[in-house]
Amino acid sequence: MRKYDIHVAMRPGKTLKGTLVHPKDKPDKKDITEHVYNVACANCDKTYVGETGRKFGVKLQEHRTECESKTKWAFTRSEHTASLAEINKSALTDHTNQENHMINWSKAVVIDRARSSY
Repeated sequence: MRKYDIHVAMRPGKTLKGTLVHPKDKPDKKDITEHVYNVACANCDKTYVGETGRKFGVKLQEHRTECESKTKWAFTRSEHTASLAEINKSALTDHTNQENHMINWSKAVVIDRARSSY
């Protein structure tokens, strides 16, 4: 008995096509832009949290280049003491220089991405 002459059709909520087909590939980790990232120290439990609008791989390489340029020189005691007072571009470089620690570059991760531009 149809009172209002309404036709009802059932539709599955989850389909095989919806589960298997993804039209967009996920971006490569190093190509992500506008994000907050985390870089951990390999020698202690300290971490560096940074924010950038540029590609993750480019920013990470900049940090790595700066850290390696500051720590690769063999300092005398007086040069090392003078370098401790030097202010670098990031706290990550300051930590590697002052504490003589290594950074775990392979465990650098993107924490969150910006939802929209302001």
